[in-house]
Amino acid sequence: MDKYKTNSAFNKWFSPINLEKLSILSKQKIADYNSYRKKLSFEAVLKLFLYGTNEEKESLRDLSTSLIIKQLQKETQVETISYSQLSRSLSALDTDVLVEIFQQLLLEVSQKTKPTKRNHLQLIDSSTFSLSLKRHSWATFRKSKSGIKLHLNLCFMDDATLYPTDFTITNAREHDVNQLDVLVNQPEATYVFDRGYLDFERLDQMHWDGYFFVTRIKKNTKVHILESFDIPEDTQVDILNDQHVSLGSTTYLTSRFRLVTIQDEKGKQLAFVTNRFDLTAEEVAQAYKSRWQIELFFKHIKQHLTIKTFFSQSEKGVHNQLILAMIATLLTTLVQLETQTKQTIFQIKRLFRYLLFEPVEVLLKKIAPS
Repeated sequence: MDKYKTNSAFNKWFSPINLEKLSILSKQKIADYNSYRKKLSFEAVLKLFLYGTNEEKESLRDLSTSLIIKQLQKETQVETISYSQLSRSLSALDTDVLVEIFQQLLLEVSQKTKPTKRNHLQLIDSSTFSLSLKRHSWATFRKSKSGIKLHLNLCFMDDATLYPTDFTITNAREHDVNQLDVLVNQPEATYVFDRGYLDFERLDQMHWDGYFFVTRIKKNTKVHILESFDIPEDTQVDILNDQHVSLGSTTYLTSRFRLVTIQDEKGKQLAFVTNRFDLTAEEVAQAYKSRWQIELFFKHIKQHLTIKTFFSQSEKGVHNQLILAMIATLLTTLVQLETQTKQTIFQIKRLFRYLLFEPVEVLLKKIAPS
């Protein structure tokens, strides 16, 4: 097949991935992969599965059938491939190479967004993906269930600009708080997480190591009030208390933290603990409110990036599919940042599906700011 050089929207989307700039080890692994698979190269299978991810293909049979599309054949240099070959190829992809591609894209996104202490938050949460017990016995976590957890760190700049910066994948039985030590790795960043991660010693360790946090306390948390402050009258949030406190009992008492208590629209009281003393009480409350964005992100991943159904039965294949979803998200984020559009990555993705093989100029005209 002749080399396809048309600058399509798909080419534009995929182009930030530069396999030649990966580490020597990753390039050797790609060469080894290609030496055993003459028909389906590493780059071709990467393009096919990213296409399948973005197009929400329901199965490997569906993805295999997609190659009747001439434009897809030209983009991938593959005319036909069986679903069984696709299955073997997905499991054969080296997970470490995919992670390095993710990191390569993340570096480019970070250079374009330039996150600082003041202009972003790091949202941490996890989501469980249920699996077939019969097909995925390696992921058993209950007698009748199999599943894995995606533990995610999401950089939140604003409602339109958010992207994954780090993740781990574990068995569904893994407790969320155990992943904090892995996901919290950027000094002076502010991490926002729910009370499922509440652990007094870990909060102290984060504080001593120069990390900032905003989280909720549990109803039975013992609070020792050290100082109370006046509440400004001109706030959009109903703030009940702004206090300096220590948490815990005589067996373990935390450092001095800040406790902001608000009443939400339904009359429910919510108490947030933080070591950001430079923010207003309203900003603390708004920081925690932004945590909802990671819930929306998980919903998007499950509903619109082919994670409703996993292609592979193997542990490696399932993990690779989740990493490919993270890579697809960063590719769309780069389009968003380069065009400076006000559309979210989810809106761009929907538009992208209809303009996939159109000239890139058609896509850019649709998403460019008015």
